Amino acid sequence: MRPTALNSLYLLFYRAYLALKKSVIVPVFRRWPQGLTRFNDAKDFLKHRALPSRTAWVQVQSGFAQELWMRLRIPEEAGFWRGVHEPGVQSAFSALLRPGDVVYDVGAHLGSLALGAARLVGASGRVVAFDGDPENVERLRENSSRNHLNSRVQAVHAAVWSHRSASGISFRRGKSLPSQGGVESDGQRPVLGDGEIISVPVTTLDDFVAAGGPVPQLVKIDVEGGEYEVLRGGVSLFANQRPLLLVEVHHQQAADKIGAWLSEFRYLAEWRIPAEKFPRYLIAWPLEHAAPALLNSDVTQ
Repeated sequence: MRPTALNSLYLLFYRAYLALKKSVIVPVFRRWPQGLTRFNDAKDFLKHRALPSRTAWVQVQSGFAQELWMRLRIPEEAGFWRGVHEPGVQSAFSALLRPGDVVYDVGAHLGSLALGAARLVGASGRVVAFDGDPENVERLRENSSRNHLNSRVQAVHAAVWSHRSASGISFRRGKSLPSQGGVESDGQRPVLGDGEIISVPVTTLDDFVAAGGPVPQLVKIDVEGGEYEVLRGGVSLFANQRPLLLVEVHHQQAADKIGAWLSEFRYLAEWRIPAEKFPRYLIAWPLEHAAPALLNSDVTQ
């Protein structure tokens, strides 16, 4: 059987599983929670023996990137395929972005958010998607090309940090998931990073803009624990251009430092804090601007 036929059969089987999970499996185990452990054991056996990881082109099923194409590893990256990844950020992007806007996606990973944002900002807008992992950037570029979005999505292979270095910076890759990698330097490390350490190019927000990068109206940051270091590298940007901020914060130390940073740079903020406390989302805007209309809605993680 040809690889394309195998992929089609595999995805058909997995799609059937997702439909069964929603309509049958979840309701059953709500009534019979004791059986969930046995079911998960059987599922893990099938996933690793009968359904090993497979890379395939799929169309996103829901969310603001619905019907866009992504090359994903199934089942590990099925959340991107279903379109259920980070619903709070998706809702924020949909509410905040307008045609012609420039958005910086710092920690863009495979482009699950960058691709949807590119559709929102339109042909006159731009998404600058930064990621340190070379495999992520390669796949992000493939995804952009497949969706004919190369003119709107600028994929930048660089970690964004508080300082620049000609020799690069240490980056721990995500072994379990590519979205879990991040800079491991200056006493920081990605909260879930479990892969090898490599050296990657590094830049700062201010250096990127000074080199001719378009000035953003929105900066989204998701770097697995190093969010404050990214903000530290944008002193001129946040003091003068005053973009909106959307930040995923992964631990209390970062939350405390970012709270002080907001006060120093005269930003107001609303935190979206889940029951498990972290990761939490921060939506921030300059003190002199009106609060985004998004804050009047109930957007959850």
